[in-house]
Amino acid sequence: MVWLLTALVAAGLAAGLNSFMRARFETETRIAKTWAQVPIAAVLGGLAGLAGSVAEQATFTVLAVASAMLIVIDFGEYRLPDVIVLPLYGVLAVGLGVAAWTQDRWPTLGRAALVAVAMFVLYFVMAIFAPDLGFGDVKLSGVVGGFLGWFGASQTLAGFLLAWVMMAAVSLLLLALRRIDRSSSLPFGPYLILGAVAGAFLGPVMFPHLPAFLSF
Repeated sequence: MVWLLTALVAAGLAAGLNSFMRARFETETRIAKTWAQVPIAAVLGGLAGLAGSVAEQATFTVLAVASAMLIVIDFGEYRLPDVIVLPLYGVLAVGLGVAAWTQDRWPTLGRAALVAVAMFVLYFVMAIFAPDLGFGDVKLSGVVGGFLGWFGASQTLAGFLLAWVMMAAVSLLLLALRRIDRSSSLPFGPYLILGAVAGAFLGPVMFPHLPAFLSF
């Protein structure tokens, strides 16, 4: 029942931070008034409770709350505020550092750090050539990389690909419904986050035969 506790904690924190989140909006956006971050945080927080240790559960619950706020803000204003994104690097470093210390998983922590850097660099280069990618997405990609790198190579690859697949699927649906046109752009942050969550669970199923040396 740990998942229920982490879901309730995440939802409570997201609700308590509602004023903080709304202050991050620069315009009167309708989605900011919906409290949508609360159910999103509850779902992501519940998934955080499935992690294998208390340190991981606590770390991922904090990520769940921040991710819920980022999803709402990005859908509302196509922005990922630094005041939410940048502290997540510290959350990951401390939280996963404690997890590595208590479980003697230092190589896993090293892999997470390497993937975080690699993902940041990759998205930085991509942003140069893809105008729809903002630097907020680049900064968030490092957090996502650290999260996925903690789990393994298959999760990292799956998380990267699923983010783009999800956004492409939504774009095609909205085009078919004539809600957007070919010149429209979508916020990428929500798909970066949701792709990472899906990749953490589906990675071993999607890519079960990655070279063993990539998953130490």
